[in-house]
Amino acid sequence: MERGPVWVALDVVVAYLSAVIAIGPSDHTASVLSGSAVERVCAVVWFAAIAGRRFAPASALWAAAAATVAAVASGAEVTNVSLATALAVTLVARTRPPRRAAELAALPVVATLVALAGDTDAVVLAGAVHAVAWLVGWAGRTRQEAADAMRVRENERAVAAERARVAAELHDAVGHAVTVMVTHAGAARLVLGEGAPPVQEALARIEDVGRGAMSDLDRILGLLTDSYDVEAALRALVAGLPGSVTAELRLPPADVLRRLPPRTAQTVGRVVQESLTNVVRHAGPAHAVVAVTVTGGDLTVSITDDGAGTTTRWPDSGRGLAGMKERVAGLGGSLDAGPADGGGWRVAATLPMEEAP
Repeated sequence: MERGPVWVALDVVVAYLSAVIAIGPSDHTASVLSGSAVERVCAVVWFAAIAGRRFAPASALWAAAAATVAAVASGAEVTNVSLATALAVTLVARTRPPRRAAELAALPVVATLVALAGDTDAVVLAGAVHAVAWLVGWAGRTRQEAADAMRVRENERAVAAERARVAAELHDAVGHAVTVMVTHAGAARLVLGEGAPPVQEALARIEDVGRGAMSDLDRILGLLTDSYDVEAALRALVAGLPGSVTAELRLPPADVLRRLPPRTAQTVGRVVQESLTNVVRHAGPAHAVVAVTVTGGDLTVSITDDGAGTTTRWPDSGRGLAGMKERVAGLGGSLDAGPADGGGWRVAATLPMEEAP
């Protein structure tokens, strides 16, 4: 809504012209300076309502309507069909949601029309003027909302383009370095042949870690580009586990996973990654089951393993577990972790399918 000096000055001029001809016959041009006290007060209120309507449109509307009713009740002849209320209606319709604008405008507009009901021509003209004022305000709001939505879309496209550029740079730089490292480790392991088992084991471990780092990089780049594929991420996590740990996936249909909100999908991947990392580091040889199920409006992801070390599973004072709980709670979900029935460890997170605002 325009509030510049030029618009305010224009409102003041219109307010003055309205105030001096608002009451009395058409040749009565000094309503503020002559007439009864009621006439003068009503003219002043109209002047203030028009001059200040850009700063408090709802208050201006109600004040102008009250002045119109008071003027008619005092017996004065209103000759401008209450221009003050019509101008205020335009801004109320433009600055408020349609339902709220209707609630604010209904009573003052009806009161104005009822006050003018004694003059058929005046009430018809006033009704038409107020209807046009409402449509003008509604059209202005619709146009402004469309412009705002277009700016938001343009900003989103610009952000997405910048994220894609950063993702591409990271992938080209870091991805190339990690790939070269993994390739050289694999080549060195092949050259050694059957000899030096400890060195071969170390090189194999370097390859596994390097592939895991590439998977993590792809996941992070997916976050940057809002293109996170949770099913692919989970399968990559399971495929990248070292030989001492095996895991199986139990997933719902792919279309269910594709409907997950981005933050929910990313949280599922993060919980599974942290849990499997904990199995690799602290559980020794183990088999894990990663299950994702949907019940009603909730999604549950559980990671259960049969490994050892349940009493020392979180040697880092539970920082990884605390991080998972915070991430899940941020989406309105809950997470539990502890020894599983029959041995091993179980992590279970429940998340809403619909992401909260």
